[in-house]
Amino acid sequence: MEKKRIRFGLREKVLLTVIGVSMLITAVMSFIFYRYLVGSIQENYKENIKISLQVCADTFDDIMKEAYFTCTYATASEELKQLMHGDETYDALIALLQQYRGSNSDIQSVYCYIKEAGQLVKVSADGAQVVDSSAEVLDWMNSATLRETGNRFSPMYNIDTSSMIQRQFFTYGKRIYDGDGQEIGRLFVNVDERNIYFKCLKSEETQNNTCYMIKDQLVVSATDTSALESRLEERENTMLVSVCTAMTDYSLVSISDLSAITADLRSTKNWILLVALLLNILLCMPVFFIVRGMMRPMGELEKKMERVKEGDLSVRAEIYHRDEIGSLSENFNDMIQQIELLIDELVTERMLKKEAEIEALQYQITPHFMYNTLSSIRYAAALEHSDRIAALLQAFIELLRLSASDRGAFITVQQEMQMVENYVMMQKFRYADSFEVEMDVAPDTKRFYVPRLLVQPLVENAILHGLNHREKENRITIRVMQDNQQLAIKVEDNGAGMTKEEIYRLMHGERRSKFSGIGISNIQERLRLYYGEQGSLRYDSEQGKGTSAVIVLPVSDDPDAYTI
Repeated sequence: MEKKRIRFGLREKVLLTVIGVSMLITAVMSFIFYRYLVGSIQENYKENIKISLQVCADTFDDIMKEAYFTCTYATASEELKQLMHGDETYDALIALLQQYRGSNSDIQSVYCYIKEAGQLVKVSADGAQVVDSSAEVLDWMNSATLRETGNRFSPMYNIDTSSMIQRQFFTYGKRIYDGDGQEIGRLFVNVDERNIYFKCLKSEETQNNTCYMIKDQLVVSATDTSALESRLEERENTMLVSVCTAMTDYSLVSISDLSAITADLRSTKNWILLVALLLNILLCMPVFFIVRGMMRPMGELEKKMERVKEGDLSVRAEIYHRDEIGSLSENFNDMIQQIELLIDELVTERMLKKEAEIEALQYQITPHFMYNTLSSIRYAAALEHSDRIAALLQAFIELLRLSASDRGAFITVQQEMQMVENYVMMQKFRYADSFEVEMDVAPDTKRFYVPRLLVQPLVENAILHGLNHREKENRITIRVMQDNQQLAIKVEDNGAGMTKEEIYRLMHGERRSKFSGIGISNIQERLRLYYGEQGSLRYDSEQGKGTSAVIVLPVSDDPDAYTI
């Protein structure tokens, strides 16, 4: 049927929507202007913070240079060197150290280590103290002594482990040498970290920010003393970070909250956004109705597609308009109808093919076996005149009845084992009882259903190809057991065994049953058809020790559960 020409297409509808969307440019421009103002304010604020940090850095440099010069002057003093060899109370030495400490109010303490006596003379605002050197004292002195290379004005940051109350110090430590150039001690000039914080970091310019002093990413001075000795982590984009490096190689870092900087602008931004929102609401009303009318058929079509994905091929899409979406819905309906027809044809064809294939394989009995069996029974009847002939005939009749029955593709384990018993009885007669068969069938497995003629081909293969009937003590063991939701059937013989090549030929259909014409490969195929990956057949063999075949399939007490 000829389709009507599209009068009002999707393109025109999109154009109408674009007209409404273009009116939102006012709000976008307002937002861009706001962001420009925020950026300008942040840059100005950052520049002011850098200037403040530079002033703080200069203050820190001045304090440290005074401490450095005090340390340098003292270590060169001959008076200090003489007093280091004075009386054991070191009263004169303590008085001299008090003068050095008092020369600069920023110096918290002065320590003098006398190498010959192994003692450390400590002078601070808390008084004077003489302590014997220990491992902790020596470790502290080594960490606080200035290195021979690098920036000579850069103090060592350390924790005074030589005192009961441990403090963080910026320390200048220098060695003291006598006239012969031999080291006789060391002098340490310490500046308290808290003093640096209050004089350098806590200023009026930076009081609204979080300030740190760092060296090599390690925090050496901060508002929160718990942050000392920790590493300064990366900050989120909502924080403004400013850095200034002092001459002494220490860096001052100021971290500001961007929301606090732009707090005054937020109220203006809110008004701008409110006006833009009102305009958008007014403009969205016509756009809403246009888009809703345009998207309703698409939504309906999407729901139909979801139902098709779930397997419902009976759905059909409604055609609202003769536009692109209407054309798409009509093509969708045609496609679903065609798919439904193709699936029906394919399923019917495959079902017929599989049923014919399985039925033909299950019910085929080769004349060769029947002729041989009947001939054997006839000769036995003529020679023996025994009751055994009647038993053999009965077994053969039962075997034919079970194998050619039309009761379906599945029989119980009990029926399958009965058929195997009848088959074994005739084969034992044929081979003059040259072998024994032992059956170990778990009682609770007899009611489960298995495919017809599943075990007989395995037993036949063991009798005909596994055993040497010229030898004695030939034995075949058949076991049926349940393992959780799986049924395991094992046929094992103590014959000559097989090589890997012989197992390969057996599993790939090069050997068929003389009774049913069913090969081992057919058993594998039926297991795959009925059970998929849940069914399997495995052969294990070792030459001289015998062969075992194991079938694994799901437990089922319903004959129609796995019927194709």
